[in-house]
Amino acid sequence: MKIWLRFNLLVLFLLAMPATAQELLAPNPNLPPKSVVEIQLQSLQKNDVPIPDTGIAQTWAFAHPDNKRVTGPLERFAWMIKGPDYRNMLDHQEHIIKPVVQTDDYALFAVTIITADDQKMSFKWEVKKVKTGELAGSWMTIAVSPPLRGGDST
Repeated sequence: MKIWLRFNLLVLFLLAMPATAQELLAPNPNLPPKSVVEIQLQSLQKNDVPIPDTGIAQTWAFAHPDNKRVTGPLERFAWMIKGPDYRNMLDHQEHIIKPVVQTDDYALFAVTIITADDQKMSFKWEVKKVKTGELAGSWMTIAVSPPLRGGDST
């Protein structure tokens, strides 16, 4: 219930802000797959800017519709990100994104982060193009593996 209230306040706050400050980046077919991963990681790195959990909301905006069906709604997604598998992504110090494989509609990246408390963690980050609807052609995240501490995600 507390997270639900926080996100409702986030929405109200964003609606009250000037248009240039309130808009989260939106998926579009012109963004390459690595840029989608970079947008999400930068957002999680500064999760509470301008207000708490803006980074999680931005990350959710780039979750593939198939992913959202499994991890949503936003409040549930936030609980997942704040849970033991992914909470170290929040406010991390740095990240490195390495392409592993890319086809016309799928890309896999090895992502390494240095957490706020200096741990090295690796993830497999998968994105694919949306096939239909208003987001058709946009690259969006379909899955992020649980972390491998210090290891290589490839």
